[in-house]
Amino acid sequence: YAKALAKRLAKLPHGVEYLLLGDFNSNYNEFQTISSKHNDTGGIVGINHILKSIYDDKLVRLHELASVSGLHYNLWLELPQNQRWSHNFYGKKEGIDSILIPSSMRDGVNWEYLDDSFGVFKADYLFDKRGGIKRWAYRGSKHLGRGYSDHLPIYATLTLGDAKQSRGLWSMLLSLFGSSSEQEAIPLIAQPIQQSPNGESKIEDIITADTITYPLHLKDVKVIFKRGRSAVIKRTPEGRAILLYGCADQLQEGMSYDMTVHKKKRYKGLDEVTDMEIDATLEMEDIGVLKRSFALDMMSDDRYINEIVTQIEGIYNHRVITIGGDEVPIYFKKGAKTPKNSTKIRIKIAQIGYYKNHIQLVVWDKNDYEIVE
Repeated sequence: YAKALAKRLAKLPHGVEYLLLGDFNSNYNEFQTISSKHNDTGGIVGINHILKSIYDDKLVRLHELASVSGLHYNLWLELPQNQRWSHNFYGKKEGIDSILIPSSMRDGVNWEYLDDSFGVFKADYLFDKRGGIKRWAYRGSKHLGRGYSDHLPIYATLTLGDAKQSRGLWSMLLSLFGSSSEQEAIPLIAQPIQQSPNGESKIEDIITADTITYPLHLKDVKVIFKRGRSAVIKRTPEGRAILLYGCADQLQEGMSYDMTVHKKKRYKGLDEVTDMEIDATLEMEDIGVLKRSFALDMMSDDRYINEIVTQIEGIYNHRVITIGGDEVPIYFKKGAKTPKNSTKIRIKIAQIGYYKNHIQLVVWDKNDYEIVE
């Protein structure tokens, strides 16, 4: 199917505007996630290799569309990695419904894709009480007259004519219904693939940037902490640390990597990377030297935000832990199970986080602390 579609596209006039959309029955990054039982093509994937949504084994980014003829940008990349799904198959969430655009949809002429307007429609009525998608209800071969598709709808906004007026309308809709922040639609300028204007970057560059407008390349960063799809990375003992939120599936704690960071957000004051790609897997590291023994003065210094700390003992009571007479805000993630009030606990490892104008300790997992009898 992908080969037939590619042949059709090859016959289109240069610069024509079109969309590729629908259920591709392949994840947006299928070339990275394809299972061995489905891989009978030597790893060649229709949505990625044949339809050219990757280049040089990397997903094509919006600023790269005009760099090479025939590339396509998958709009799933507009969302943080942990939100890229429209289908939930027994807990396996995938983005198998896609909208792909060519460079002609971002050249400043006629129809244009409006940046950051892509999303997944998640109305409450599309879900059951357990949070699953409320799919068509059948008994035997008979439809029972209730339910919806087992795929959530995806959407995007296209503009025609006065781009400024269209952006103004979109801004009004955002204020009414809420969405990600609007960005200016800028005509594409061809530039080398994966070329960062500043070359190699530092974690500090990500922290100080309000937004990332071009890829930032990090070299030899270590994964000093990983829980689920999130991780904390750091390069040197004296350097800063940052959280990779919902995008660290392929990382392993203790390993070192070269990586490219594409997006970040500031959630309640905490800087988080929400989209990254691995450039190279390096080697196993001694990450113990990159963690810190906890000290109370860390809770009043922004430089320690996102650090991983150890050796904490105190009394938990109503969202604070009392350590040597000082009260420190603390938050237990869902997987950590909050202890009972007035319980003495010993925290083996925690993250220094930030939430609504105050620094706090964050415990991620029930195995990260123990009750002291």
